[in-house]
Amino acid sequence: MKDPGHSGHVFREEKKLLQVLKHVDMVLEVLDARLPLMSRNVRLREMLAAKNVIILNKADLAEKSITGQWLDFFYDEGGTVFSFSTKNPVALKELEKKLLANRPRNLKFNRPLRLLVVGIPNVGKSSIINRLAGKFALKTGARPGITRGPQWLRMRQGWEMLDTPGILYPYLRNEENRLALTAIGALEKGAPPVEDVVRWVLSRIQAREELARRFSRFYLKGPGLEQNVELLLQQVGRRRSCLGPGGMVDLHKTANLILHDFRRGALGRISLERPEDVQKEIAAFQDS
Repeated sequence: MKDPGHSGHVFREEKKLLQVLKHVDMVLEVLDARLPLMSRNVRLREMLAAKNVIILNKADLAEKSITGQWLDFFYDEGGTVFSFSTKNPVALKELEKKLLANRPRNLKFNRPLRLLVVGIPNVGKSSIINRLAGKFALKTGARPGITRGPQWLRMRQGWEMLDTPGILYPYLRNEENRLALTAIGALEKGAPPVEDVVRWVLSRIQAREELARRFSRFYLKGPGLEQNVELLLQQVGRRRSCLGPGGMVDLHKTANLILHDFRRGALGRISLERPEDVQKEIAAFQDS
């Protein structure tokens, strides 16, 4: 599969990001806590260098114990990493304290800390900007030397942040990456069919007994879970009246229902990848 990192459009976006990086002190790289490794553009690693702070966002949708494993993974890599959820009332203050503790100590003349939020689509970049900026946000105008003069926000802490997040395309290695990233809503253009995406999500759920039991209770009101994905889709479709002409199960409608419930957390906390499950992916990541 062609690496989107080689396309002209993506190259231009990365070039613009490199220009902006010259004018910021800290970069908040936002990942989806349900899919931390696949939701990271590995090309960022070299670009961001020591300025990088990783935020595992949407932690309220991921399993706590598995998020803890990922925090350890990124910490062992040598980075600064936090978990975050906009639904946690104390998370914002905790994040601000942690950012303050990691503030570069070589800022000249004690000037404001300048931040940039980056990440692939739909991992929650704008939500984090809005929470950090809050109602005290004030646009401070363009800074000299930055292409097209982006606006900066002055925040509660006296920090400054670019008001537009850096959007980067996912790094697609294989079809599984495409399915996983579509499941969390990070891939739209060229996304695989929703039925295939849900089949992949169901295979992840079926592989872990506790998730399988929870899924069965939510949709089928029973203790067991059909191991055949196609039969399972039929069962859910009939139970939830996702029917088409002649009373046949509408698989497209059924898949959209399941995907919607997964994305909004109706099925409970579900992590789609664990360090122990993706050793090959981790090896490729560490070698990148």
